[in-house]
Amino acid sequence: MKNPYDILRMKEQELMRIRKEVDALRIAARLLGAEDPGAAKGEDQPKLQRVVEMP
Repeated sequence: MKNPYDILRMKEQELMRIRKEVDALRIAARLLGAEDPGAAKGEDQPKLQRVVEMP
């Protein structure tokens, strides 16, 4: 049987990695939007929403 604390530590590390990836994707989306001439007018721009974090 696996130790619950080991599993919790692994899940927390995975969560931190995913948060970094999401932040990187948000930055990339902004940079790509800045290169798009239609982005200045707000054309075809999806609205980015912040995910609510639960304690």
